[in-house]
Amino acid sequence: MNVLVIAPHPDDEVIGCGGAIRLRVERGERVSVAFLTSGELGLKQLSREKAWKIRETEARKAARILDLAELHFLRQPDWTLSDHASATAAALKPVLEEARPDVIYLPHPADGHPDHQATLPILRTALKRSRRLKPELLAYEVWTPLAAHDVAVDISKVMPCKLRALRAHRSQLGGFDYVQAVSGLNQFRGALAGKCRFAEVFQTLHIGR
Repeated sequence: MNVLVIAPHPDDEVIGCGGAIRLRVERGERVSVAFLTSGELGLKQLSREKAWKIRETEARKAARILDLAELHFLRQPDWTLSDHASATAAALKPVLEEARPDVIYLPHPADGHPDHQATLPILRTALKRSRRLKPELLAYEVWTPLAAHDVAVDISKVMPCKLRALRAHRSQLGGFDYVQAVSGLNQFRGALAGKCRFAEVFQTLHIGR
């Protein structure tokens, strides 16, 4: 099974589906990540190139913790993906053709960041240009909890690994306690959706609509 995570920014892959993809790795599945941007606005005080270097280095550290197979950094403009949708889809197409994913994880289209909202239309365009690919699409939550979900994954046994990977994104932890927020969300999802200690939830999306 080939799995591709589409992350608009470094750390989205851990926050949204770090537990689920770690479980897939443990089952022997191949998991890759495509970062649409390198999150330069998360380090506004630095030049774009310096911000890229820091955030991509952190993403690689997190990937080693999760034991991911491959990372792709597309370096599209942070915050304005919708204005660069065609170029981003063109950059994503060869990644899709290389990864040949059976499953794709991506932010849900109502998530509270414009780049997250732009991801599904960008992916649909890229998939139309790669017509032989028919992956399952699973939408994850980052800024805005899903209003409805149809998949719940018990991540209790890999939650410590997920939090270690999240802490690898060190530059983003100073202004906001992501560890507490993610722990709380996954505990809430575990109690109500997974009937377990920690869970991640997903919404199945359709390529054509």
